[in-house]
Amino acid sequence: MMGTCPGRVLLVALLCLALGSTAATPQDIFKLEDPRGDDHGDGTLVYPMRADLTQGDLDLVSFSARATRDGTEFEVAFARPIADPGRQTIDAVGTSRQDIARFGFYTFNIDVYIDTDRVEGSGSTSTLPGRKVTIAAGSAWEKAVILTPRPYEAQEGYRNSLTTIAKAELKASRPRVDKEDVELLEKKLVAQAAGSVHFPTRVTVTGTAVRFLVPHEFLGGPARGTWGYVVAVSGADMRQRFTLPVVATAQTGGPGVMILPILPGLSREAFGGARDDDALQPPLVDIIVPKGMKQEAVLKDYDLLQNRTVSLPGVVPAAEKAEARHD
Repeated sequence: MMGTCPGRVLLVALLCLALGSTAATPQDIFKLEDPRGDDHGDGTLVYPMRADLTQGDLDLVSFSARATRDGTEFEVAFARPIADPGRQTIDAVGTSRQDIARFGFYTFNIDVYIDTDRVEGSGSTSTLPGRKVTIAAGSAWEKAVILTPRPYEAQEGYRNSLTTIAKAELKASRPRVDKEDVELLEKKLVAQAAGSVHFPTRVTVTGTAVRFLVPHEFLGGPARGTWGYVVAVSGADMRQRFTLPVVATAQTGGPGVMILPILPGLSREAFGGARDDDALQPPLVDIIVPKGMKQEAVLKDYDLLQNRTVSLPGVVPAAEKAEARHD
């Protein structure tokens, strides 16, 4: 029987270790950068009068993606360290912020609407209730990722809003609606929502950055730099309850899903700086826009008389990178 060469065994072992390490190492897909100091929405938004949420806290400075074994890990970096929920009591029964916000943050939401096919008009142009914006037809999305401090409650609120609107439309289109019709509709909407909107629960907060994993099963594989991305930061309404259906559209506003509104004047419970009698001003704090566009101009581009809302354009990382090479 021939003996095994110790040197060959060691070489094979090292090779296997190296291959295994490479497979487990996250691979960068893209990185988009955003100007500092523009966490003011359309230029008039003012932070709430709270010590735990001040200028710079929701100032998005970069959005990036890397492929991992389990999915795509997105990362958003802010200008300032992310506030920890802590054990501060927030109600009369002793509930702490940490009891409600269990993922290491509590002051913001990050909406990511992803155009995977890059076909104009193919996909959805709607956004979650309360955002008061739509997505540009050229960036209509097939997948949405909504990072929020209370993902399970936000998912419930979103499904409630879809079901309530769909029920109203169904009743308006038929003289009679049976219980079975409603149940079938609800099952269909739940399945559609699960396949198109993801609320991450694998979240890591480190300093100024938050990372959140989106499974390959949801995106159909790793994210791509050739896809279009709409990225929007808003303030989180952590105390919102969903005992009643959340009904809101871009046009009507409403309570929204887990989002702080914008109101005239100054307040602890909302962003200030809203224009009087302006139902269409978006409460978005910071967005990423394509090169050559200005955030403030995009968020001001709506028409009250025509009931035309802000339309957010997507950003294609590969295109932005190619354009930067030519500059």
